[in-house]
Amino acid sequence: MGEGPENLGEIVVKDDRELTMAELKAAAERELDDGDETPPAHELVRTARPRERDDELLDDPPATKVHLGRFAGWHAVRKLRWIITASLGLALTIGIIVFVHNTRELRHQRLHPLPEVEATIAPGTPRDMTISEGNMRVGLSREAPAINLLHLPDRDITLARGAEKAQFKVEVRDGETVEIKVLTGEIVETLTKPDARPLLD
Repeated sequence: MGEGPENLGEIVVKDDRELTMAELKAAAERELDDGDETPPAHELVRTARPRERDDELLDDPPATKVHLGRFAGWHAVRKLRWIITASLGLALTIGIIVFVHNTRELRHQRLHPLPEVEATIAPGTPRDMTISEGNMRVGLSREAPAINLLHLPDRDITLARGAEKAQFKVEVRDGETVEIKVLTGEIVETLTKPDARPLLD
């Protein structure tokens, strides 16, 4: 058997220069790395062996959305989704406008049931009434031609704040109001005699 080095730190002589084992190992690793170098991509293409259906491959493949996966369908209907959303928004806007206009028309018709009669009433015509005796059903309204003030012997009746209409029954006996019964709406009484007693809660 040939004699080997006694330990890893033994000095080896090569090319008239002393190299340690670590230096020899590094040189060997560099040689292995140089031998494993991969040729450039164009060299691989040039030297690749042709196959049967290579002529079916496209030189310039079209752009696709395969990378989107399940989101590809969502992306494909984006324009249609915008059209549907815009249509629904437009329909909702038109519906709101029609509803508001119709509500205003109905309110105007409710407050002005007799427009022909209103046209014959001159501006500034008094809209109050006086009851001195008996039973009567009275209606008050903020809109002409209805009255908006009722005079009784001991009090005045007007609409409550925020009320548009009101109907009530009133009974006057011997110059004194004995009963006021509200049917619809809200009214307010203002006492005009010191001895009059309130009849509304």
